[in-house]
Amino acid sequence: MSTFQIVLCIIIVIVIILLLCTFVYNKIKTQILKINSAESEIDGSLREKYDIIVKLISEIKQIDKNIKFNNYEKIKDEDLSSFEFERKLADLENQIYTSKNDNDKLVKNATINNLWYEVVNINTKIKAQEKYYNESTTIYNGLVTKFPSKLVALIMRLKEKRYFDGKDMYDDNIKDFKI
Repeated sequence: MSTFQIVLCIIIVIVIILLLCTFVYNKIKTQILKINSAESEIDGSLREKYDIIVKLISEIKQIDKNIKFNNYEKIKDEDLSSFEFERKLADLENQIYTSKNDNDKLVKNATINNLWYEVVNINTKIKAQEKYYNESTTIYNGLVTKFPSKLVALIMRLKEKRYFDGKDMYDDNIKDFKI
């Protein structure tokens, strides 16, 4: 084999490796874009849910001033991740549900029922968005942990992403598995 043929073979191998790396890089970037898009949609829906919950609390307080809700005004000003924001909204939602079902005036109020229906609808939308986010995260995590795409991920300094439920299976905190 001549020197020219050896150099040509090396160049062909390098080009194939570079094409493979480019393909894997694009696949990883596609998943990152999907995750970021889903996260943005979830964030928007959570803010919409917060606004509906604030209206709902306002309506409830007009009917029964004795019902108290824990620091709901401050939630939007706190520096929370989407995971934490969603958990705080779920806590408020549970308080509203309990208050609503314990008071006949609230159960029969059309405005409250309509707002509650909006909360239920937005929850369905959020669950679908979370599912899409988690499916994209599963694919992404597979790419950054399996060979050969792991090599590209290491070069890009990418790490596994958490699922939307906020659970981290690699830490010692078992409280994050509580509902």
